[in-house]
Amino acid sequence: MGKDYVSFVATHNYTGGVLAAERRGEALGGKGKVILMRYQEGSASTMEREQGFLDTLKKELPGLELLESKLYGGAITETTYKTSQNLVARFREEVQGIFTPNESTTFGMLRALQDAGLAGKVKFVGFDASEPLVKAMRKGEIHGLVLQNPIKMGYLGVMTLYAHLQGKPVEPQIDTGAVVVTLENMDQPEMKFLHSPDLSEWLGK
Repeated sequence: MGKDYVSFVATHNYTGGVLAAERRGEALGGKGKVILMRYQEGSASTMEREQGFLDTLKKELPGLELLESKLYGGAITETTYKTSQNLVARFREEVQGIFTPNESTTFGMLRALQDAGLAGKVKFVGFDASEPLVKAMRKGEIHGLVLQNPIKMGYLGVMTLYAHLQGKPVEPQIDTGAVVVTLENMDQPEMKFLHSPDLSEWLGK
C-alpha cells in the first residue's frame, strides 16, 4: 500500500485471517489436518488474510497440521473449481479442515466438496458471502464465513473525506471490522445484515 492518501478505510484483512484460523481450530477441537487454498498472487487483501491464517496456525494452533498452502485458485470461478477438485482428490482421505480467502475460492471449493460427497464432513471456513454460500452454511456445508462490512466501509469513507475537507484531522487507517458468521449466529440481526442485507432502506424504497 502506498502512502499518498488521506486515510485508508477498509477491513483489516490480516485480522480476518486470524479469525478464520481461530474458527478453524474451534470447529476441529484444536486438532486436525487442514488446507489453505489461496486466491491470486499480487492480491494484497487476500494475501494478508492468508498470512493471518498461517501465522495463527503456527503461533496458537499447533495441533492443526497444514497439508497444503501454496496453490492459487485464481480469479475465475471455473479455475478455482478445478484447483479445488484437484486438492480434494489429492487429500480427501486426510483433510479435515479447509480455509479459502474470498468469495470465488469459497464457492469453487464448496462445489468441489459437494461433488466429492464431502460437503459438511470437512470443516470448511470461507471469506465473504453470496446467496449460495449462505444457503450452504444453513445446510451445514460451510462452518463459518468471515464477513466484512461494506456499508460501514462506504459510510466511513465518505464521512472521513468530509471531515478532511473541513480541515479536521482524520485517522490514517480506519478498520471497518470483520466477524465470523456461523450456523449458530447467522440469524442474529447484526449478522443477517452482513450476509443477506435488505438494502431497501438504504436505497430509499
